[in-house]
Amino acid sequence: SISGERQIETEKDNVRYHRKEREAGKFSRAISLPGDIDPDGVSASLNNGILKVSVPKAEKAKPKQITIN
Repeated sequence: SISGERQIETEKDNVRYHRKEREAGKFSRAISLPGDIDPDGVSASLNNGILKVSVPKAEKAKPKQITIN
């Protein structure tokens, strides 16, 4: 899950909005992930207010041959 808090931006007197959808306050988001991920390869970055989370898939198990005597 991801949680955070948006701060109220300082508004300029001469700015008018037709619609303002990003309000200030706390938020949280939970996202279900499939079971076949590589938890050691997860990375996240925040750039210009955009959070990017990369979750790589785990490598598939390779078949192993066992010799029986």
